[in-house]
Amino acid sequence: MIAGGADGAFRTASAACTDPVAAVSRWKMFSGRKAVGCAPLHAPEELLHAAGMLPVTVWGTEDSSPSPGGGPPFLCPVLRGIFSAIRGDLGARIDAWVFPSTCDTLQNAYEVLRLSGHPKPLFPMVFPLSGSSPGAAEFLLDRIEAFREWAEEVGGRPVSEGALDRSLRVYDGNRRRFGLLEERMAESPGYVTAEEYGWLSRAGMVLPKEAHSELLNAVLSRPAGPGSQIGGKVFLSGMLAPPGLLDTLDRAGASLVGNDLALGHRYYAGEAAGTGDAALSLVRRHLGREPCSTLHDGGTPRADFLFERIRASGADRVILVRVRRCEPEGGDLPWIAEGARERGIPFLCLDTDLSAGERESWKVRVEAFLEMGR
Repeated sequence: MIAGGADGAFRTASAACTDPVAAVSRWKMFSGRKAVGCAPLHAPEELLHAAGMLPVTVWGTEDSSPSPGGGPPFLCPVLRGIFSAIRGDLGARIDAWVFPSTCDTLQNAYEVLRLSGHPKPLFPMVFPLSGSSPGAAEFLLDRIEAFREWAEEVGGRPVSEGALDRSLRVYDGNRRRFGLLEERMAESPGYVTAEEYGWLSRAGMVLPKEAHSELLNAVLSRPAGPGSQIGGKVFLSGMLAPPGLLDTLDRAGASLVGNDLALGHRYYAGEAAGTGDAALSLVRRHLGREPCSTLHDGGTPRADFLFERIRASGADRVILVRVRRCEPEGGDLPWIAEGARERGIPFLCLDTDLSAGERESWKVRVEAFLEMGR
C-alpha cells in the first residue's frame, strides 16, 4: 500500500523524476545489487530484472549536476545528455550500460565508449533492421541469448527460465496497469493531469517495476470523474516532452488524452508473456511492437496506426514534439501534418533541444494553439 493514496503516489513518482540519482542510490543501498543504465529504446529489461538488477532508462535529462563535455553539438540532445550523465552523478551509480540499436547515433555510442576504454561493462543490443525480413526472429533470439549471458555475468547470478518467466509477469502486470491508466485518461479527460502522467511514466523507468505497479494501483484506485472539457483534448507524439510542456498544458486547462511518446506510451505498449520459451516471448514482443519510427518503416502504415489511436483517444488536437537532430523521427512531420490537415485536426509541431531555457520561446505558441476552436 502507498501511504497517502493517489496523492502519495504522485509525490513518490515526482521525487523519482526530480532526483533519479537519489532513487537509484536508495535502491542499491537497500538491495545491495547493481543498476544498469539503458539508453532508449526497447532494451529487453526483463533479462536484467531476472538477473537481480535494476534497469534504469537514461534519457539524458536526469543529472542535477551534468558534466560538461556531453559531445559535439551535432549530436542529438538525448545522446549528449546520456554522455553527460555517464560522466556525472548518475553514471557514478550505474554499474553497466546497454545501448540498443535505436538509431545509428546510439549504436555508435557503444563503439565510442568501448574504444575509449570505458571501465564499466557495455552491451550493444542490436535489433534486426526489419521485423519482417527473413531470419529476423532467429537473429533476435541469438542476441537475446547473448544479452542473457551478459546479464548473468554482470549480475552475478544465473537467469533461469523460471526467473525470467517471473520477470515477464512482473513487467506485463506493470504494462497492463499503465495501459489502464491511459484508458482512463481518454475516457475521463483530466483523470490525471499531463504533468502527473509525465511523473508516472518517467518513474517507471527509474523505480523497480514492482514499486511502480504499486504507485499505479494507488492512482487507479481513485474513481474516474465526468472529465474536463475546458481547454481541449490533446494527443502528444514524438520522443519525449520537453521541460515545461506538460505543465503548460495543465495551466492552460488542456487534458492529455493520449500520446505516442517514446518516453510514455511506446515504452509501455505490448506484453511479452506467452506459452513456452521465455526468451521467445521477448522475441515475439519485440517483433510485434506497435509501428514506431525507430523500428519500422515510416509513412502510411505508421500514419494510419497513429491516427487511429488519435481518433480512439477522442483528442481534438495534436502536438508533435521533434527533438532536434533526432534521426528516426526527423521525417515524421510531413505525413503527420498532412494527415491532420486531411482530417481537420488542429496540429502544432514543436522543435526542442530539451533545454529548460527554451520554454518561453514556445509557451506562447502552445497557449495560442490551445485557444483554437474553443
